[in-house]
Amino acid sequence: MNLDQLSSIDELYVVCECANVTYKEILEAIKAGHCDMESLMDATNAGMGCKKCRSKETDPADERAIHLDEILALAKAEGLCKS
Repeated sequence: MNLDQLSSIDELYVVCECANVTYKEILEAIKAGHCDMESLMDATNAGMGCKKCRSKETDPADERAIHLDEILALAKAEGLCKS
């Protein structure tokens, strides 16, 4: 996934199915300063259930189109993190 692909993801795409957390909610949390995995998970409840949305490593069957660690890395590269 690269920056162009990240911008093509629908805001309503459910990143975390367990907690029903959308891509838009993840981005809003990141923009609010939750720029590390623990803080992001605490703010959104994403990644707390089955953990498949956390990373490719926790999603061996590649069931999720994008993972929290990828979104965080790309958001940091785009300068979306305040810190």
